[in-house]
Amino acid sequence: MLLANLLRTLSEEEVKKIRRDFRLSERACLIFERVAASPSLPPSVERLTKAFGITKENLYRICSEIVDECVRILAPKEEFATLKFLRSKYLYRPFVTELRRVENQLIPKVGREIKERFYEFAFHQQMNFPVSIIDIKLLEEMGKKWHKSKQNPSRDDDLHIKLRVIFMQIGTLPTKKKMTLGQMGKQAQAMLEPLREAARNSQNPLALYYYYQTEWYACIFNRDHVSTRVKFLYNSLEVVRKNPGWFQANWEAVVELQIANELASDGKKAKESLEIFRKHYHGQTSETSRGAIFLSRFMNIAFLAQDLKTSREILNQFENNSAIKIIPSIFMMALLARAKLELAEGNLVAATKAIEHARYSNKESYFLAYELPIRGLETIVAFKCGDFVVADQLVGRNIKWLRSRRISLGTSAWIYFYQMIQSIIHLRMTGESIRPLLLKHFTNDFRAEYPDFFLLLESDLP
Repeated sequence: MLLANLLRTLSEEEVKKIRRDFRLSERACLIFERVAASPSLPPSVERLTKAFGITKENLYRICSEIVDECVRILAPKEEFATLKFLRSKYLYRPFVTELRRVENQLIPKVGREIKERFYEFAFHQQMNFPVSIIDIKLLEEMGKKWHKSKQNPSRDDDLHIKLRVIFMQIGTLPTKKKMTLGQMGKQAQAMLEPLREAARNSQNPLALYYYYQTEWYACIFNRDHVSTRVKFLYNSLEVVRKNPGWFQANWEAVVELQIANELASDGKKAKESLEIFRKHYHGQTSETSRGAIFLSRFMNIAFLAQDLKTSREILNQFENNSAIKIIPSIFMMALLARAKLELAEGNLVAATKAIEHARYSNKESYFLAYELPIRGLETIVAFKCGDFVVADQLVGRNIKWLRSRRISLGTSAWIYFYQMIQSIIHLRMTGESIRPLLLKHFTNDFRAEYPDFFLLLESDLP
């Protein structure tokens, strides 16, 4: 039910504002209050129709009117206000419906400048939704219409737009349940290959910038050294610095933060990267995908720097936006961060609760990038609780699962993680010592790839 989804995203102050300015019928007001009382578990359609003596069609019509009334009261009074409001609440389907309505009713009647602004807005704002819910074909369509609406597009302007679409396409690959990491990596490279030569030689700074950004993103599925990925980010930073007139003032900071995040990804420069994030923190919220990513990286780097207080403060800031709780792929960032924090502080019950929530959310909206840590966290909790039988079972099950997904030692160090837990269990139960070579691989290879999980097990190493 759209009304329930909308109400789940609202703060208490926003609900109060709606009540103060509600202009619909008494029946609509009562239905609003009935759903608002429990938006996470709203009354069924059957219960509502029976309670108010109306048909399903009438209920849907009234609920649609209530949603419109909420938007009227809460949306900013500016151009494309309803679209901006729906975007801020991560309501993608209603956003697309409104997008089509505006396009069909407004665009045929307006001049070129407004048309260009609309399609630019439609293209950019879609990319502020999580990649797991974006309709890539619609994004591509809006990009083409944006390019076509420009009076004098710059050379390779269409190339720059195509690269941005491919960037988003690559981001959707981890949602494919049946694809292995190797297959994702190959497909990412295949998407980029047809545009590589033109992009490398382009005189359009935006095209060149997004080419380097997409090259960086295409590396995420491979076990490349940090320097391989950082090279592309430094290249994109150089493009921004050489062409300031083509980019917004904050773009240099955006790339600097990307670089800081990559340099902290193996844990070695976490403290230095944390200071860069502190410098660029100015009250960002999780209201946009860029803000959510910033806060997610900030709290994770604080965790790697073992500044748990800062990590928890940023986590609380991340969770302040109630809208993110209805988007599993975004709220998952908070759930995983909370689980790791609770484990690091020895709060096993709270950690278990966060992991269970994460497991449920990933079933609703599957993402391989989240499945891997969820399985790891489940195993750590069993181990930390002293339930060695269950922990050992999870180790065997997860190693088997990794191999079924072709996540071998050649592509990832996850297997070392499970082998280490198994070896610690055997050490404690039988006194059998841990193989020196395994300890070396765990402290070097696994630590370089997953320093956060290494920290969670470090105190248990012999």
